[in-house]
Amino acid sequence: MKTEEYFKNLKEGVDEIYSLTNQARGKGFDPVDSVEIPLAMSMAEKVVGLISTIYPQMMHSGITERILEFESEYGKLDPTVVFKIADEISDQKFCKFSSILKSIDAGIRVGMAYSTLGVVSSPIEGYTGIEIGKTQDKKDYLVANFSGPIRSAGTTASCLALILIDFLREKFGFAKYDPTEKEIKRVWSELSDFHERITNLQYMPTEEETLFLAKHMPIQVAGDPSEKLEVSNYKNLDRINTNYLRSGFCLVMAEGLAQKAAKGYRLLDQARKNGIKCTGFDFLPEYIEIHEKRTLGKDKKSGPPTYIKDLVAGRPIYGHPSRSGGFRFRYGRGRSSGFSAVSVHPATMAVTDGFLAIGTQLKIEKPTKGCAVTTCDEIEGPIVKLKNGSVIQLKDSFKVKKLYSEIEEILYLGDILFPFSDLLNRNANLIVPGYVEEWWNLELIKKGFNKTLNYYEVPFESAVELSEKYGVPLHPKHIYYWTQISIEEFSNLYNWIKSSWVDEKLVLPFSKKEKEIFSLGKRALELLGIPHQVIIENVVLDKESSKAILFNLGLESFPLEKTFLKEFFSKELPKSENVLEIVNSLSKFEIKDKAGEFIGARMGRPEKAKLRKLIGSPNVLFPVGNQGGRLRSVEAACEVGYVKGTFPLFYCENCAQETVYRKCEKCFSKTKQKYYFSDIKEKSFSEKVEYSQKVGQPYLTQKINIQDYFNSAKDLISFTREDLPPLIKGVRGLSSESKIPEHLSKGILRAKYNLQVNKDGTIRMDATELPLVSFRPREIGTSVSKLRDLGYDEDIEGNPLENENQIIELMPHDVLIPSAVETPDEKGEDIFKNICNFIDELLQKVYSLPAYYKIKTKEDLIGKLGVCMAPHNCAGVICRFIGFSKTLGLLASPYMHAAIRRDCDGDEAAIMLLGDVLLNFSRKFLPSHRGGTQDAPLVLNAKIDAGEVDDQILDFEVTRGYPLELYNLAEKRVHSSKVNITTIRKILKEGKDPFRNLGFTHNTRDINEGVVCSSYKLLENMEEKVKHQMELVEKLRSVDTADTARLIIDRHFIRDMRGNLRKFSMQEFRCVKCNEIMRRPPLSGKCVACDGKIIFTIHEGGIKKYLEPALNLAKKYNLSPYLQQNLSLIKGYIDSIFGKELEKQKAISDFL
Repeated sequence: MKTEEYFKNLKEGVDEIYSLTNQARGKGFDPVDSVEIPLAMSMAEKVVGLISTIYPQMMHSGITERILEFESEYGKLDPTVVFKIADEISDQKFCKFSSILKSIDAGIRVGMAYSTLGVVSSPIEGYTGIEIGKTQDKKDYLVANFSGPIRSAGTTASCLALILIDFLREKFGFAKYDPTEKEIKRVWSELSDFHERITNLQYMPTEEETLFLAKHMPIQVAGDPSEKLEVSNYKNLDRINTNYLRSGFCLVMAEGLAQKAAKGYRLLDQARKNGIKCTGFDFLPEYIEIHEKRTLGKDKKSGPPTYIKDLVAGRPIYGHPSRSGGFRFRYGRGRSSGFSAVSVHPATMAVTDGFLAIGTQLKIEKPTKGCAVTTCDEIEGPIVKLKNGSVIQLKDSFKVKKLYSEIEEILYLGDILFPFSDLLNRNANLIVPGYVEEWWNLELIKKGFNKTLNYYEVPFESAVELSEKYGVPLHPKHIYYWTQISIEEFSNLYNWIKSSWVDEKLVLPFSKKEKEIFSLGKRALELLGIPHQVIIENVVLDKESSKAILFNLGLESFPLEKTFLKEFFSKELPKSENVLEIVNSLSKFEIKDKAGEFIGARMGRPEKAKLRKLIGSPNVLFPVGNQGGRLRSVEAACEVGYVKGTFPLFYCENCAQETVYRKCEKCFSKTKQKYYFSDIKEKSFSEKVEYSQKVGQPYLTQKINIQDYFNSAKDLISFTREDLPPLIKGVRGLSSESKIPEHLSKGILRAKYNLQVNKDGTIRMDATELPLVSFRPREIGTSVSKLRDLGYDEDIEGNPLENENQIIELMPHDVLIPSAVETPDEKGEDIFKNICNFIDELLQKVYSLPAYYKIKTKEDLIGKLGVCMAPHNCAGVICRFIGFSKTLGLLASPYMHAAIRRDCDGDEAAIMLLGDVLLNFSRKFLPSHRGGTQDAPLVLNAKIDAGEVDDQILDFEVTRGYPLELYNLAEKRVHSSKVNITTIRKILKEGKDPFRNLGFTHNTRDINEGVVCSSYKLLENMEEKVKHQMELVEKLRSVDTADTARLIIDRHFIRDMRGNLRKFSMQEFRCVKCNEIMRRPPLSGKCVACDGKIIFTIHEGGIKKYLEPALNLAKKYNLSPYLQQNLSLIKGYIDSIFGKELEKQKAISDFL
């Protein structure tokens, strides 16, 4: 199917559901009588529409057309457009503003909205305005205010916003901000307090980084106070209007500017080439040098590298920085990797004791910060040493699970397949890869080889023949990690081989005497990664490895009969400190470095695919107040007989009574809105009355007869008492502006299908974002005939689609529902079947319309439409379900992830059913506080435009294989921009279809193969998690075990215990019956509201839970006296509060 035809069919399906849901909404059971979510316009119109909520004069002023003109001149998403449109708006070319400051403010907001694609609310809620400040010599400078919702803009956009503000500062001649010494130090103090006492910042700059930035800022960054805590130092400063912590300020300074300075400066440079003049941030290159030292761990003052510093107990480290034996860096993009996701071998996942699973996040040393993990079986798996001394390379993940207890040491974790596009997008230098099969193949082709060859499996004799004929280095399968052994180990191995013999295989003597003499040689054999077996008193290599190792060392002709090797290795070794140089002097053909660079990594967030639940897991947005009890149960409120809460005022003229619904629950006639005037304590049908000074409120705090509403809802859907689900949960109260509740019938039906409602009336499943460019029908559980019906009529080679093993390219709006069997949560297919059945029953029983979905089996879900949306966004993207993955991740096209302004670095997105979104979403349910419009589908995009999605997609490579140039330049560590590889950016410039032929460099047998659910999620408690974590770390050669134990205690356990001790002394108290929270317990010892029992909110167990594991770790790994004394002090504090345990209960296992 052609792309345009695909989009047309998708739009027809969307229109059909819009028509149905509009018909249903017209029945009057919802806050508004029509669907409240418009389909997306162009990005330019979205941008203007968003900011016109603040500046209505922008609508139809010509700004939209001007943005499109700039896009045609400079390209879509070019940063120059941001500066140019802000420049002209601030000049009031399109519409007038009340002041220069307002025009600057409008320019900033439109520029921000453009850089965030017009799909997040940060330009209207995250950036809160511009003010004038006075320098020390009384000149005017600009103060930019930010609040918490700036997070939704993303780190790069918030960094660019600061540069944009400085551009307008310079344009209008405002002075630079001149911070005092105290104001500079206040920045460090506030960031530290926020990071330590409120929440971990995604990136916490060092003191040196922070003070440097604070000193050189050309504008002042400010914001409203957001926390109840004051800064610990530098209070009462004249030009800072609060002593309280400010989330917006901290997010912009740390996660925006400090973290993304390099990318922000690159975007500024790009705009400068098009004539933009902005000099206030010219100090950034100097800052970037400081930042890079810290990121790479070169600055000793800053401690360990960022990725390792924030270690969480139970989540293992897989490699200390660049440590041998960690993940070997390899260039490539699999079918399910790229766009910030990497791949490892399925056996690598298994050898980590199942901690690493498909979708698990990795925090890595370089070149990016985080990435999601998928699998690829064309790359190298782990090499391990068993307890009997044998070394094997693991290729089968199922066998690894059985073998895990026999592994003594993980010598090499295996490859990490890293897409070139991610280095290009991060503006990074190339990393040196190990010598791999695809590199060897490129060199072979360059020398004139033109036959078909499976270059992953080349027998030794064929490899020698090809090297002889074409003059290429020896095939990577037959070379070893020569750079990873010392000259002493090499010499000892060489002498050991002299004492060995060949009898079809290489046999090295390993009796008690030889063990002592050749211990270094045995270690060299292990570190070289050569598979071998320890059999009685010998070490034996398989035939292929025997030929290869001897050829590497200069023995060109392998003996055909039993031969002692002493005479073949009689000459002295060349004198050199470089083992690889020595090997190359001995070998007939060039031996390349198989190792390259190793990448340090640790486990980040575990993978996720589960139904989203609000606090209390409500089924319906209907207040039950305190009468609902601690479970917020509608039935419990019915037993009380009433609910006291804030409800809207509607009046049914037919029944002559008030109600909380827009449609009377008794006679189903339309009701009229009433208003309450608190100053005169009267109600009226008019919003304003003569004898009141106030505008009437459409709601009132009142008691309602909940039993009547519940009975009418039950009757509406024809439920008897027996039909009712055992528990229907409401909310304590509504935070929306109108206070309009959902119809109770929706809650009854959701509870029937075990579904929970979100703040906006929708049902959502959250899942880790994973990329997918192509798939096999058998991998997604969809028949070939069904795929043909969906428009998949040919494979990636252009052949007609006929069997389930053909590889097909994924279309941009199509997604796979996460349906892993191994999960503690409900499967995705079951969730969406329940949502479909809920919608059908709702249509039939509440709206008196025919069922639409009619789902009986999971196969019936294929072809149905949904919505994808990322947290903090205010726009959703239409998706189509085409199958199921056996993973806990949302597998979708990179374009889909880019359209929701995310990448695949381990974060999650929501999947919803389109019918549910259109029928049940209402803006009237959204919280009225700042940030309330975030994470709500205010608009839907039914057609992805490759040029109007997140600009990271522009660097995505379009290729079936990388060029030899990449590997040659990588050896020199040049900048990634020097490599010529076709990207989406180039495809768009050439006017080609950007959705076709994305390609991949590495195939895999099955995208679902590997560990599905991380053992981190399956292990019951933290003690078990840490135990398994340390068992794994002890096996990993690439990890410092004692340092890991120190980090667990220092970065997690001690902080947690101290924090909980502090909270214990400041805690509130809770009633177990009605959930009432009180600062102090009443003297009576009982709840004043319901006479319930009062309990602590911070418990003894929560404080002590990490004490024993921490003490055990410190003792086992003999950690520093300082750390042990720290733990001893904490133990003393805990004992002084709770008393010492006289006797500790032990488990039976403690005596075994």
